[in-house]
Amino acid sequence: FRTPSYRTGLFLDPKGRGGTTGYDMAVALPGMEADGGEGQDELFAETNKVFQVTDGSIEMAVDKADPESGEFSGVFVSEQLSDTDMGSKQPKKVLLKGIMFGRVAEVDGTEDY
Repeated sequence: FRTPSYRTGLFLDPKGRGGTTGYDMAVALPGMEADGGEGQDELFAETNKVFQVTDGSIEMAVDKADPESGEFSGVFVSEQLSDTDMGSKQPKKVLLKGIMFGRVAEVDGTEDY
């Protein structure tokens, strides 16, 4: 499955930088960028924010099911990458484990999604 970053382009970091809004660099950084070269590589990821979508995987197992009510329960294990702070950090691998519960209902055409 696809796992989008929880921060979208409208998110602003503490220095007011964002993907689609905010400043294009922090106010305190011009000194590092004065020569136009040396400081640029170090600050590129911090000032150029990106929205990332990565791949994840999930496994689910149903342990119990009640045919009368349509309810079921089980467990899941999901593996996905962590947030990258909008492209400035390397993602870590995250393993999520949990219990799930749901109800299966008949479709009658009046559902509002």
